Amino acid sequence: MKRIAIIGTENSHASAFATLLQGNESFKITGAFGTDSEANDRFYEKFAIDCSAPSPDAFVGQVDGVMVTSRKGSTHFESVLPYLTSGMTVFIDKPITVSVNEAMKLVELSEKNGVKLCGGSCLKYAEPLLRMRRSVGTTDETVSSASFRAPLDIESPHDGFFFYAQHLVEMCLTVFGNRVKSVYAIRNADKVTAILNYGDFSATLAFGGNIYTASVTFQNVEKHTTVNNVVKLYANELSYFLSLLNGGKMKYSCSDVVYPVIILNAIYDSFTQKREIEIERI
Repeated sequence: MKRIAIIGTENSHASAFATLLQGNESFKITGAFGTDSEANDRFYEKFAIDCSAPSPDAFVGQVDGVMVTSRKGSTHFESVLPYLTSGMTVFIDKPITVSVNEAMKLVELSEKNGVKLCGGSCLKYAEPLLRMRRSVGTTDETVSSASFRAPLDIESPHDGFFFYAQHLVEMCLTVFGNRVKSVYAIRNADKVTAILNYGDFSATLAFGGNIYTASVTFQNVEKHTTVNNVVKLYANELSYFLSLLNGGKMKYSCSDVVYPVIILNAIYDSFTQKREIEIERI
């Protein structure tokens, strides 16, 4: 049986993953940690976990994989750092981190130590977006433009803009890939609009509202899709994590996993500095 630790019991995602693992004879959550003592107590009781960890590094050498689900992306790197020298499997929830430097360090340490790194937004597993990606890749028509929309909580106590924004960024990257050349963004009250320049076309990201939608305009046709039941996608990202725990190969490189952090920071810098931000390839 593979042993898993969860760091971030205060997040509803932690309970969602633990619920999905209930009754699984091959994988078991053997430890959990969170900064909210009440959330810890509820989590331990609900999932019968006999562990009161004093710190995030308490499970080093005790588990086969770790899932970092803490709400604040700014704490993710510090929480996962003790596990990046062990060659284990690591899942980091969105946002992976809010720092480009930490993102680059994640790649460096994971590749150096053979860590299987995964996580980010569950939207990358949404079948409507995957179908759109396939249509973009197989059509003879060139893309003229594209637009995506997803929720945003720019005043969130959990790192503001970064808390929800990775969902929308990954929706776009799922369809068009990691080849953004530059970003220009503006903020209007609690909403943000960003233009991702792909060179031969641009994709508009509208942060705000309560729906997840994507539209791609070709020369002669427009394709539109909506992603519903986002919560159901938790099972997809958990399944991928478990496959890596079982020795499966990574579908996304470590650089792929952290690339959204590059775009998130470019968007944030653009609307705060009121200028276009060039994107360096990693």
